Amino acid sequence: MDRPRRTIRQPVRLIDTVIPSPPNTTRPKRKTTQDAPIDPAEQLHTLLTSPKSGLTTMDISDLINAASWNILSAESQNMLKALLPPTAFVGFNAVIDADHPSVVDGDAMAVDSLPPANEVVDTAVFTDPHFLAAAHTLQDHIYSGWMTDSHVRKVSKYEEGIRTGTLAAPWKDEVWERNNGGPRPVSVPTNNGTVSSSERAGQAAEIKLVTLAQEGVLQVGDIIVLKRNFSALDILVEKDAIIQAIHPKTHALTVLLEPGPSTHLPASLLSPHPSSPTGLTQEAVITSPSQLETVLLDNDGRVERGKRPNGNAWKSMTLWRWRSTAPWEDVGDGRWGRENHGTLFYLRGTYYHER
Repeated sequence: MDRPRRTIRQPVRLIDTVIPSPPNTTRPKRKTTQDAPIDPAEQLHTLLTSPKSGLTTMDISDLINAASWNILSAESQNMLKALLPPTAFVGFNAVIDADHPSVVDGDAMAVDSLPPANEVVDTAVFTDPHFLAAAHTLQDHIYSGWMTDSHVRKVSKYEEGIRTGTLAAPWKDEVWERNNGGPRPVSVPTNNGTVSSSERAGQAAEIKLVTLAQEGVLQVGDIIVLKRNFSALDILVEKDAIIQAIHPKTHALTVLLEPGPSTHLPASLLSPHPSSPTGLTQEAVITSPSQLETVLLDNDGRVERGKRPNGNAWKSMTLWRWRSTAPWEDVGDGRWGRENHGTLFYLRGTYYHER
């Protein structure tokens, strides 16, 4: 007869009697709902706009190449053909411009047009350095955040402001002067031991128009002349404004000007003892050259704000003043004997150098 088998238990380890085993704290795995499907349109938008897009770190040639082009449908290829230049198609022949002297038929014109749908793309374009440079630029723009929705909105708002005249991009000279106009620890002298004119102009940019009025560089009776050529519109604006008063505390300038495209002021306002303005003469209080330029151009009325390219008003305006011994007489220039003392930009630099 078989004996019953004994139950074999694992012996108790001594360490378990001294240090009990920690309780099992592992939580059961939660049952998660199935992830929502990814919207292809949203995924494409993220790839083309997000700075963290995988497009920014990959070799773009692995994505855009002859093999990927050939697997596209005919409809997709036709849509993309419209974005390619004529040089990207098989059989392209360079055409000399009609203005070139070698062209016999002067009436012939080479006009770029959309390629026909049946034209074949030369797949060598995908390895062309110009094409690759453009693709790499796109990668840089995505990585820099220039394709994000927020940046696109900022650009649209800025462009709209430029068109309507409510915003203006700063003139490059002003940006340079602002970024480089602060005190410098070391000044590089020229051969004669003086500071260079470019460095002096940058530091002089800190001086304001009201400072020139406070220090007597601008005086009552001086004429400030705006002369600016808008070549795209074929319009030359030349307009005078005379300083009628300078505020004793703020040193803001009160100027008189004539409305419309007329250049000069009435003779009654230009004498050593001018009469009070009458008729259509207008008055404005200004504290900067750009403010005065806007007032003069608005009163001239020929160039809308949205069509005014950026300009440095300090360089567009000259100061006209009498000599102490000069008589008040009409010399035919409409400023009754006053002489040109230079642009406001020049006067500001001279004041900074001589103070």
